[in-house]
Amino acid sequence: MNKKFTRSEGEELIEEYLNEEGINFKSEIKIENLKGDSFPYRKADFYLPQYKVYVEFFGRWNVSEDAKNKYREKKNVYEKNNVPCFYLYPDSLGILNFIFKRRLKEVLKKHNKKWQLFKINWNLFQEKHGLGILIFILLLIFSDNLTLKIISIILTVYLIIIGLKSTFFK
Repeated sequence: MNKKFTRSEGEELIEEYLNEEGINFKSEIKIENLKGDSFPYRKADFYLPQYKVYVEFFGRWNVSEDAKNKYREKKNVYEKNNVPCFYLYPDSLGILNFIFKRRLKEVLKKHNKKWQLFKINWNLFQEKHGLGILIFILLLIFSDNLTLKIISIILTVYLIIIGLKSTFFK
């Protein structure tokens, strides 16, 4: 008899979020040869190849103390083996966009993944400020009005500074 794997509703929501954000991922990835583990391998819910980070959804966290202990054990094994992973809980689903990006940045910093951290910060910078900067640059290029050009330069510089502070230097 084949045992078919079914995703939880929380995992489906996370998968939908990853697709909507354009984040490439792999599901149910085996992590083998973990030192100090009682299992031959662990399965991570998601792996994000562009960031080289795993994501675990602890969907049964609120079900029982036994479930919490199993999740804690998995988390400890990952930490002992320096597996770059962050964890999402059922309570995180309501603020998934905020908490996902925050936890991703935290794990990238913790594991000194500077290039991947740069990529997420660049994406956040573009997402938050890219359109405004583009509009002001276009005004600068196509406007014949000197006052409008000066205002466009000032606002472009301002948006770049604000953008850098809110992403790269946060």
